[in-house]
Amino acid sequence: MVNGFGRRSFYIADFYCVELKLVIEVDGPIHLQKKDYDANRDLVMQGLGLTILRFTNDEVSKDVKSVVGKIAEYL
Repeated sequence: MVNGFGRRSFYIADFYCVELKLVIEVDGPIHLQKKDYDANRDLVMQGLGLTILRFTNDEVSKDVKSVVGKIAEYL
């Protein structure tokens, strides 16, 4: 696939469910420095018909129940 920067791109999701076309991303501090990259990545994945749910490392490690609730809410 060609990204918004005119280059071929390949992305690896943190978690992916084929049946639901659902991507779950868990973002650490490095993502604060990669906002443009992540935004383009999301556009490419959405263009493939995928839905992306993003959570921070802190959300997952400190309140996983809430994260699971948000995923369940989406489903």
